Amino acid sequence: MRHSSRRSGLPAPIPSLAEVQQDPTILAGLPVPAIVDLRRQVSHLAADLDAAFCQAMTQAQAGAQDHRADAEPDRLLTPDSAALRFGVTKRWLLDHADEIPGARRLSRKIVRFSERRLARFLDRTPV
Repeated sequence: MRHSSRRSGLPAPIPSLAEVQQDPTILAGLPVPAIVDLRRQVSHLAADLDAAFCQAMTQAQAGAQDHRADAEPDRLLTPDSAALRFGVTKRWLLDHADEIPGARRLSRKIVRFSERRLARFLDRTPV
């Protein structure tokens, strides 16, 4: 006659998460400490998966940014070339230079515009 683990004083063996996934009815016969241990394992696994997911997303975004940077190098444009490229007036660019991201004042009278950042700004801002 086999003795159950409760009678022998030994703790019941805890099934693996894979075993529980294959046969969820296993949970019905488990003692509370075993269920608590499985729940702890699931929580740790969820945290590990979240960390791996965040790292993978960060690497994917960095790779996408690197790819875009390699494909289209950013250029600094003069007000004349920026106005011609984006269909705005030179006067408008100079009047709004302090509001435009990527605008660089090289001196009191010399301004250059980041082509990439100016394009994003004009896409979002009505002219």
